[in-house]
Amino acid sequence: MEVREGALKVNQKFKDRMNRTIEKSHYKYFTDNNVWTVSDRLDVSPENFFSTIAHFQKIYEKLKSSSQELNKDFMTDFNSSLFVVDGNLIYSTNKEDMIEKFKKIVPNVTDQKLISAYAHPKILSQSYFQLLSKHPELNEYQIINSRNVYTITHIDNNQIKLVATNLSNLRAKDENSVQPYYSFGIRTSIIISSKNAPAMKFSHFVR
Repeated sequence: MEVREGALKVNQKFKDRMNRTIEKSHYKYFTDNNVWTVSDRLDVSPENFFSTIAHFQKIYEKLKSSSQELNKDFMTDFNSSLFVVDGNLIYSTNKEDMIEKFKKIVPNVTDQKLISAYAHPKILSQSYFQLLSKHPELNEYQIINSRNVYTITHIDNNQIKLVATNLSNLRAKDENSVQPYYSFGIRTSIIISSKNAPAMKFSHFVR
């Protein structure tokens, strides 16, 4: 049977679009359909909280005054991450293609630098420490099938909302032990702008 090349391309584009839609829905389900415990400011030592904010502000200030386009840590987890920028899905392919798509969605260079200073795995470190402080028994587990989801949205007053979420499965290191937990999620939610200090909160779930 003769099949036109154009039809094959259309079919492939349709399949790719469907795969992206399914992937986005899959991670939206797992990020939205769990009970998240938000860490109170009292749960985080002032030193850790403010040093975390200062660390990322320093990255942005240095980036802003340099000729470097984006923070070197941005999209380092490209092979295991999903970006949703203003409702546009950038799914995991390769770093170069993902950055090119990101720049098309966010043409403003200042916003590009600002987002790249925060949207990478290190933004989740404090949330992970909070999780372990509440559930130290998780040290007895091996983390598998880990994936990061970054949801980035431009909001009012030239501010950007970034929600970085890590979803991971757990496997007991001791195969003979009872395993009460099978997965966890950690999240850092932050409001950033080029003029004001960021507002940040941390949350997690275990199941």
